[in-house]
Amino acid sequence: MRRVSLRALVLSAACVLVLIAGGMIFGLSFERAVFLAPVLLICAGGVAFLLVLWTKVIRDSVRGRG
Repeated sequence: MRRVSLRALVLSAACVLVLIAGGMIFGLSFERAVFLAPVLLICAGGVAFLLVLWTKVIRDSVRGRG
């Protein structure tokens, strides 16, 4: 039997959570959410990227003042 890595398990769980959350937010049925899973995951990744980027910009800006 093949062992599953922890990283793969965590990423799979995160994808399923994004799928469920996106379906609930947009009022999609589970089948429709599965069909749109790539779009939901790309959008979630873009939002996460922007949050990290702006957090870093704000942190660096605050550090530069002091």
